[in-house]
Amino acid sequence: MPGPIPVETRGVERTVLDLVGRAMGRFTMLRPGDRVAVGVSGGKDSLCLLHALVAHRRRAPFPYEVVAVTVEQGKFKAPIRSLEASIGALGVEWVVRDEPATLRLVADGVVHGCDVCSRHRRRALYTIAAELGCSVLALGHTADDCAEALLRNVLFNGRIASLPPVARSRKGGLRLIRPLAFVTEALTAAYAQGLGGGVIGCVCGDKESVRGEIREFLTLLRARHRGVSESITAALANVNPYTLFDPGLTKPGADLSPAFSDEP
Repeated sequence: MPGPIPVETRGVERTVLDLVGRAMGRFTMLRPGDRVAVGVSGGKDSLCLLHALVAHRRRAPFPYEVVAVTVEQGKFKAPIRSLEASIGALGVEWVVRDEPATLRLVADGVVHGCDVCSRHRRRALYTIAAELGCSVLALGHTADDCAEALLRNVLFNGRIASLPPVARSRKGGLRLIRPLAFVTEALTAAYAQGLGGGVIGCVCGDKESVRGEIREFLTLLRARHRGVSESITAALANVNPYTLFDPGLTKPGADLSPAFSDEP
């Protein structure tokens, strides 16, 4: 079982657990008897997620299992096994598997982007979760990640899309959930720091990228305008197709009344 939590950390933990509970309830993320594979990358977000899901079991109205899963792609800044003691203290199983495709790219010095890593990692997580008999895969994407994904898709992919709180894999019944959808990275950083355990970064995080530029832009906006983060999160659940370029709404017989207004 995890050791005692420092007093100064309890407020952060309570806030994180409240927000996780809100996401769990609003999007019906878990069901009785679920076995949840938690993707653990070694960073603050995934470690916060793992601790939060273990702690949330004390609040949940039904039981569920938790197993930690890590994919080794040769890009950790420190040996990932250094987390073994802290993860073991949670009383959960921890499975670490090599991902051959990315490891070959690294070994051969082949230049590749984060999208390649992400695709291989996601495929590996799906496979491992299925092998472990898990019904759910939990990822540590935060409210900040959802906001960045929305802007990235609008600015560079020509679509309005983000990271859904709940999704289902295309090749089976595995549910993908993002319990930190309402939790900011400021909170995950404070949570991880309060736990006292080390975090292990990825070398990809040091590279310049569009994601990094968007993150800097949002950081600037948040510093200048209070409530920006909350507004973006609210917008993701407040979509009005009548104010967008939906060609289906211009077809004969389409109902335009919800969007009609006499106001200039």
